[in-house]
Amino acid sequence: MFKIGEFSTLVRVSPRMLRYYEKSGLLRPAEIDRYSGYRLYSAGQIPLLSRIVALRDMGFGVEEIEEILPLYGDSAVMNTVLERKSDEIRTSIAAEQHKLERIAALRGTLDKERVNMIYDVELKALNAETVLSLREIIPAYDAEGMLWEKLCVFMAGNGIACDKGGYSIFHDTEYKDSDVDVEIAVPVQKPGKSKGSFQFKELEAIPLAATIRFSGPYDGYSAACAKLAKWVEDNGYVMDGLCRGLAIASPGEVKSPDDYLTEIQVPVRKSE
Repeated sequence: MFKIGEFSTLVRVSPRMLRYYEKSGLLRPAEIDRYSGYRLYSAGQIPLLSRIVALRDMGFGVEEIEEILPLYGDSAVMNTVLERKSDEIRTSIAAEQHKLERIAALRGTLDKERVNMIYDVELKALNAETVLSLREIIPAYDAEGMLWEKLCVFMAGNGIACDKGGYSIFHDTEYKDSDVDVEIAVPVQKPGKSKGSFQFKELEAIPLAATIRFSGPYDGYSAACAKLAKWVEDNGYVMDGLCRGLAIASPGEVKSPDDYLTEIQVPVRKSE
């Protein structure tokens, strides 16, 4: 038998972690000396501890390890468990990579001391338009590109030409972190035959809209919305419908994100 300090030296696991595994029920001492109270471990416990450490280093939590240990000898079950953990880690890596990209983009913006050009708010009526639209639930707002890819394929396959610009319409009545209801639409010369989710329709007129334009990459959206919101509040208006964006100069028309031009359109009415 080995005292906890001796055992920790042999297995290269700290006494603190051994006590934690004991408290968690993963690895209890082989014996506790009834006179001295010393925790005693045996060499026969090393294989079990090795499994615990291996699973811990793969990212499994204590509760997961407790469930897995009795099944460790079942290769089929373990392959399923490990594949599920692999998928989880890949998703986590992708999320962290996205954070790095956002950091790099912000640092680049700061280095260049460049900000999007945001124009003044304009109050105007918006006419009805004939459009081809596609509306789906997508994972997040920044996944909107998947809708545009589908719409472009459909248009190309059906020989449909569109006028300049395209709309993004956000149907949720509040901001959502996932499963967002987004519709995209492009103006067309005349309506055609709708197929499935691809619908020819009339985009309703908006009697009164507060609009604001900004140039440059789409990361200027938040700043433009902030300026628009302040104008709406300061001038005694309230929102009266769905917010939508109009791509006036879009990725398909200009080469550089610096040349994008977007208009945010918010239906409004005078507050009572």
